Amino acid sequence: MEKSSGTLTLVGTPIGNAADLTPRALKALENADVIACEDTRRSLPFLLGRGVKKPLVSYHKHNEKSGAEYLVRLLEEGKNVALVTDAGMPGISDPGAVVVRLARQAGITVTCAPGPTALTTALALSGTEGPFVFLGFLPEKTKDKAALVGAFKNTPAALVLYVSPHDLQKQLDFLYGVLGARGVVLTRELTKMFEQVEEGVLGEIRVEEPRGEYVVIVRGGEGEEAPDPEDMLKRLLESGEDRKSAIKQVAARCRLPRDEVYKMALKLRGGDE
Repeated sequence: MEKSSGTLTLVGTPIGNAADLTPRALKALENADVIACEDTRRSLPFLLGRGVKKPLVSYHKHNEKSGAEYLVRLLEEGKNVALVTDAGMPGISDPGAVVVRLARQAGITVTCAPGPTALTTALALSGTEGPFVFLGFLPEKTKDKAALVGAFKNTPAALVLYVSPHDLQKQLDFLYGVLGARGVVLTRELTKMFEQVEEGVLGEIRVEEPRGEYVVIVRGGEGEEAPDPEDMLKRLLESGEDRKSAIKQVAARCRLPRDEVYKMALKLRGGDE
């Protein structure tokens, strides 16, 4: 008799407060034959603390394709696999999407034991209404980052980003350069004892000692006035944008001739060209 395939269960885990693990998520972990973890070293004490003792396998962004293929083989052998990340929901700015697609292509059942995410928690705390666009972590290359953010500069939707603490002020300055003086909400340490939510305006808000990963919500931009062109240009250049791209963005955003913005760039560099 041919053995039926197992089930892949995406399990949401707490983002800061261990009490947020749901009974259904715990049951999914207990019923799994194998648990795939973003980092087995972090997941092991969490699981043992809840009495879950199962074989663990690594599944992270550096082995996502080969790891997904291995997990699908286990599933085809009839094993039930639970997938967890270090915190939050698999597939939301964390590994998970590749194995979900491969499993579905193989005809394997994929289900979910949902849990908290920094994305929805931050949105709720920000008081944001209406549509939003989730950008996750911005690309490292300035050109790619400008293209991604710039594509949404005229949308009324809020933009939601994940930002590392060492990049926070640089990213805020970059966002101001592209989007102008929009409202912004910074959240960190979500669901933890020292949870923080700070509201301000791009171009004005400063964070002296950023700590911990941030969720940044930028308010929608419909009907907002253009930023000061010289200030926008300065911030773009300071954020690492190349001069040609910065001039193009400022000219478009502020509706100015490019040669006029070029003169501003020369002035900012001390007129040495």
